[in-house]
Amino acid sequence: MIDFLKKSIQKAKFEPKILGFCINNNYLIRRELNSQIKKNALNATGILLDFGCGTKPYQKYFTNVSRYIGIDLKIEGWEHRQDTVDFFYDGKTIPFEDNYFDTMLCTEVLEHVFNIEELLSEFQRVLKPNGTALITTPFMWEEHEMPHDFGRYTTPALIYLYEKYGFEIVSHHKTGNNIKVIAQFSINYVKSLLPANKILKQILLVPFIIYFNFVGSIFGFLLPGDKSVYFNNVFVLRKK
Repeated sequence: MIDFLKKSIQKAKFEPKILGFCINNNYLIRRELNSQIKKNALNATGILLDFGCGTKPYQKYFTNVSRYIGIDLKIEGWEHRQDTVDFFYDGKTIPFEDNYFDTMLCTEVLEHVFNIEELLSEFQRVLKPNGTALITTPFMWEEHEMPHDFGRYTTPALIYLYEKYGFEIVSHHKTGNNIKVIAQFSINYVKSLLPANKILKQILLVPFIIYFNFVGSIFGFLLPGDKSVYFNNVFVLRKK
């Protein structure tokens, strides 16, 4: 029973539905992010590299690929994530030959690396010509996975970096808007006031999660939103 609850809670973190609406303090962020990944996964084919794969929460969406390979960063303290990792990135070189992958997925990873330009160069190297990459990065999101949270990138900065390292922009989408961001950060504020005990914090946070998720979802849809304040950048790129 306990294992079932743990799996259900873990699933709700990345695939927010009704349960996630009630218990996921990042529901507003994850809902749109999950939707964008799911939509773009339909176009993925061939051998796919999931860079920063973690527990591979999005693998089930990529039904048209022939092989799904997960690579993650080797970071002390993240041992619980290593069961689903196929290979590890040493901080310099992705352990595959040039032009190996047809498709690349990289979700919420670039903020965790200092050497972003070296990493993008590696992405360009291992991806086949005309191969596609789906990369998401946070913009308005609290610090997370501390102390390994190093940066936030604006849209112009990402466009500059992607084009500099040999990618053309196929599509770009911003998730969320200023109203949803306000609701999300209201949850974050309440969370910061609650006791440190994780179980007690989660129980006390539930009514606030439900309230602000409702407010953010309804008013974020009905009222005009400002897209200069948003959650994530979602880019689909093609290697030139």
